[in-house]
Amino acid sequence: MVKLLYAGFDTFDFAVRGAFPLEVLDQLEAGRDEAEERQDKALIRIGANQIKAHIESFGKKGGYRYLLDTGPLGAKWMIKRNTDANQWNIFVSPRATMLLAYGYRETFDRLHQAFIEMGGQATGHSINRVDFAMDFETSGFELHPEQIVAHSHTKVAPYWGKKEGELDPYQPSSVYRGRVAESATIGKQPGRQIIIYNKRREAIERQKWFWFEAWSKDPHDQTLEVWRIEVRAGKKELKDKYRITSIEDFEASIGDVIVNALDGIRYLDDFQGDSNVTRQTLSPLWQAAQETAASNLLDLRSGLTPGQVKEVERTQAQETYLALCAGNAVGLAICRGLSDEQIATLLPMILAKEIGRYFRPKSKDLHAIIKRARDRIVFLE
Repeated sequence: MVKLLYAGFDTFDFAVRGAFPLEVLDQLEAGRDEAEERQDKALIRIGANQIKAHIESFGKKGGYRYLLDTGPLGAKWMIKRNTDANQWNIFVSPRATMLLAYGYRETFDRLHQAFIEMGGQATGHSINRVDFAMDFETSGFELHPEQIVAHSHTKVAPYWGKKEGELDPYQPSSVYRGRVAESATIGKQPGRQIIIYNKRREAIERQKWFWFEAWSKDPHDQTLEVWRIEVRAGKKELKDKYRITSIEDFEASIGDVIVNALDGIRYLDDFQGDSNVTRQTLSPLWQAAQETAASNLLDLRSGLTPGQVKEVERTQAQETYLALCAGNAVGLAICRGLSDEQIATLLPMILAKEIGRYFRPKSKDLHAIIKRARDRIVFLE
C-alpha cells in the first residue's frame, strides 16, 4: 500500500540583487551588537512598517554580515553590508512552514513585499535551490540502496541506523539483518540530488510536529510509516542545465526538472529474478512518485492555514517549556532534600511557594525576564 500524504515544494531559496539603505544597515548593526551583548539573538523591528525579526550576533561566509529570522511564517535572511543595489547582497530561505501555509508563489510574493517594507530596493532575483518533496504512507516498506539504479558516476550514500523492535540491532548476521537503511542520497549539490528517507522518524527526532498536521495523522501512532522522496535541484542544475533563473522560468520548466530526475534515477521493486535492470519493474513507491510528478506541480498545496501552523508551533513550545519546568522542579526538590514521596505529593505546592519567594524581591528583574521571553517567542503570539 502506497498512499500520497503530501506533495509540494519544501525548499525555495533565492538570491536578491538589491540592497538596503545605510540607515537600515545601521539598524541591523545595532541589533547585531545587542545580540552579541546578550549572547542570544535579539528582536529588532525594521523599516517604516516595523517588520519583526530575530538577528544573530554573527554572520556567515560569503560576506553576509547579518542573519535574520522572521519566524515560522517567514524566512531566514542573509544580508551583506553593501548599499549598491546592483550587487547580489541578499539571500532568502523561506521556512518550510511558510511554504506549507502559502505555497511557493505566495511565499515568494510575500517575501518580496517584506523586503520592500523593510526598506530594501530590489533590481533582480535568482532562484538558487528548489526541493520538491513527496510523502507517502507505506506498509512494511524497507529501503534497500542496492535497488537504486542511477548513472555509474552518480554518488549513492546510504545512512545506516538502528532498526526498531530488534533486540540486538548492531550485531547483524548478514549485511542487512539487524540494520536498516534509513536514508539514501543520490547525487550531490549544487546539481541534482534525490533523497529517500523515513520522514516520520525524522519529523519526530527533529520535533517537526507540523508535518503530522499536514498529513492529518496522529504522531503517537506507532504503526504509521511515512517515507519521503525528495528531489533537490541546486543552482547548477537549475541555471546551467535548464536555464531557470527567475520565478517565471521556474513556473515554465520546473515540471521537467522533477520528472526527468525521477526518470533518470529509479528505485526497483523487491525480489526480481531478471538480472537486466532495464527490464525490472519499479517499486510501487517510485511509481507513485512518478505519477505525482507528472501532475501539475504548481497547483499542489498542503491545505494548512497560517493559523494552523502557528498553533502547532505554539503547542510545541508550550510542551517544551512545561517539560523544562517539570524537570527543573524535580531537580530543585531533590536538592532541597525532599523524599520521593514528598516530591510526588507536595511538589506543586512547594514549587508555587519557591517561585513566589524567588520573584518577590526581584520585581524589576521579572519585567526584564518577561520581555526577553516575549521577544524570543514573538512570532507565536
